[in-house]
Amino acid sequence: MLLAWIAFAVAIPWFGITALWAASALLAFGVWAGGMKACWCLVRRTRVLLIALVVLYAFATPGAPLVTAWEAPTQEGLLAGALQAWRLLLMITALALLLVRLNREQLLAGIYGLLAPFKPLGLPLERIAVRICLTLQYAESGLHGNSLRERWEAALTLPNAPSSSITLELPAYALRDLLFVLGFGALLAGALLW
Repeated sequence: MLLAWIAFAVAIPWFGITALWAASALLAFGVWAGGMKACWCLVRRTRVLLIALVVLYAFATPGAPLVTAWEAPTQEGLLAGALQAWRLLLMITALALLLVRLNREQLLAGIYGLLAPFKPLGLPLERIAVRICLTLQYAESGLHGNSLRERWEAALTLPNAPSSSITLELPAYALRDLLFVLGFGALLAGALLW
């Protein structure tokens, strides 16, 4: 599931309008099936970013002005900004569905499993996986819908001391897992070289 989210993140900049509508329909079904609260909380937290994205594109992209007396905002900029905001909104929705579907241990095991091929390069996989997991857990902390005041108070209080170790139970990999990763790698390499 984590690999599918990464593939979605890599592919979405190249999605045309038809693919964006299809992804929107699929994600809307996922939100309707059980991720409404999580999705709404993450979208609410990023609403300023989404608005700023549209405004920046509208005022920074050259083209035909919306109001003839002004040079900006432009029609092209507004359309380009809305398209980028749509893509970001789809990414946020997919992240919310991922965080709802996977618990912390599954997420950490998935990250570690995806990083495992890089172990011979000497990368500290355990540290990288835990840092990514903590970052995503911070994103997930906004899914609880607390008020702004409660979030500020939680951010300013000292957290409880974390345990000194994390136990990670990795699932046994099957041949289909290897074939899926190799197929995904081949598709990604083909897309990048094309």
